[in-house]
Amino acid sequence: MIDDRLLKYWERESAARARLRGSLPPSWQNDSRPNMDAVRELYVEAMLRLKHESASRPVAIGDDDR
Repeated sequence: MIDDRLLKYWERESAARARLRGSLPPSWQNDSRPNMDAVRELYVEAMLRLKHESASRPVAIGDDDR
């Protein structure tokens, strides 16, 4: 039996990156300035990291110090 959890994880992450790249404004997608491809990828990775961090952060209920 083959454990395909890693493949499924990679497919989800790859799809999320593709969605984020597709949601970039056209001016970013077609920008031919030097290193803009690196800027796009850094932005995509940062957005994914923020999404993962916010999903794993517990929500505090009733933390009111009044």
